[in-house]
Amino acid sequence: MAAAQILCTKCGAAAAAPAPACAKCGGPNARVCGACGTQNSVAKNFCDKCGQSLASLGTIAPPPAARPLDVPPADIPSTAVFRLPTPGEALGLPPAGSALPPAAPPPGAAPTGARPPAAPKAAAAPPLDDLWNPEKPPTAAPTPPAPPPPTGLAKLKPVLNVAAALLGIALAGFGIWRWQVSQRPDVVVPRLAAQYLEALRTQDYARAYGMFSAQARASCTLDEFRAIRDTTAWTWSDLRIVHEEPGAILLEYEYTLQTPGAAPRTDHVLFTQEGDNWTRPYNWVLMRKVEEAFERGDADRGLLLAQSAATINPRDPMAWGYLCEAAYYRKSPADAEVRCVRALDLAQIYPSNLTLKSVYHLHAILADTYNHALNQPKKALDEFSEMLAFPNISPEDQCQILLARAQTYRQLSRPGEALNDINRGAQLCTNPQDLSFIQNMRDALRVPAQ
Repeated sequence: MAAAQILCTKCGAAAAAPAPACAKCGGPNARVCGACGTQNSVAKNFCDKCGQSLASLGTIAPPPAARPLDVPPADIPSTAVFRLPTPGEALGLPPAGSALPPAAPPPGAAPTGARPPAAPKAAAAPPLDDLWNPEKPPTAAPTPPAPPPPTGLAKLKPVLNVAAALLGIALAGFGIWRWQVSQRPDVVVPRLAAQYLEALRTQDYARAYGMFSAQARASCTLDEFRAIRDTTAWTWSDLRIVHEEPGAILLEYEYTLQTPGAAPRTDHVLFTQEGDNWTRPYNWVLMRKVEEAFERGDADRGLLLAQSAATINPRDPMAWGYLCEAAYYRKSPADAEVRCVRALDLAQIYPSNLTLKSVYHLHAILADTYNHALNQPKKALDEFSEMLAFPNISPEDQCQILLARAQTYRQLSRPGEALNDINRGAQLCTNPQDLSFIQNMRDALRVPAQ
């Protein structure tokens, strides 16, 4: 393979040393690859095109320049950087600024005692790599050996990692779900109700009192609450939710007094939401004071106490029943209607101490209020029908309801239905005044006497 040469890119002259400029014409030199002929920088050690080494030069080179006779030959290292001689150097003159050398002695003259100075040697040139910093061809990085295929448990490690991650996510989700379930009212309230009943059973009244709402505690003291409790031993069981609405949960349970022959009974306990907590809206102590006030004939105090009781437990039918009765006797028909309807609606959901007789009395107040105060006879008819549907009504009570309803039918110009009630009343009424009223109604309806 041909070796690389340094050739002038202008005149084509060859150079023996890697000089950047042609010594002949001053044109730029190039290192020509002997393999592919590509011109490379003089500083290159490898061809830019084929990568062939450019270190060895060709054997063809110009003859060396003539040297002065008085200068001994010196070996010029091949790595030295050559430059063109200046005109003075070409004539054998010393460089500018230096002292002239002594004149050479004439031929045949004996040399003086002083030896002529030897010609200075050329300073060693720095390595070519340091001057030109040639680029070296990139060396390919060794390819690492392929890892051995996984065996045994190593094959299962990715699967186990994924399974562990999924298990962790599932456990976290299950924990969150369990916590959310534990905070649901239908879970929290039965637990609180069980604690409340157990506190009552063990006569731990302070603990039970602590579960009252703030208004309930303000309406009675712990001693008042303890005073109305029966100290007979008892047990409870079968606690369950029977009604639930936003902010209120009603529970039912069975209890048995620890007395000979005592049968299980059913009772209820109500919890309502107060802020973030569920508490007992206990107002029994206050309701006893309401009853006492009405029994004494102190309707004004009874009304105030009933209002407080309804505020503590807005779902207490008995408290609203007292408010209804108070408004009726104070001749406030609009208030009486609202409170009586509220009491009757609540009585269908929330158990209370309202007896059938008390509920019957509320319907009677509403019927009279609709008939005579609010001028709504059709609503009065509904109340009369509700009263007649009560079980075990005495004949005298049925007589009064039928006569009142017959008069309402007549007012609505429904004589046929009025006559039916008059005829039924004639079979039940015994009071002379009621019998006289029946006859007058027949005359008004132009019905022959019987």
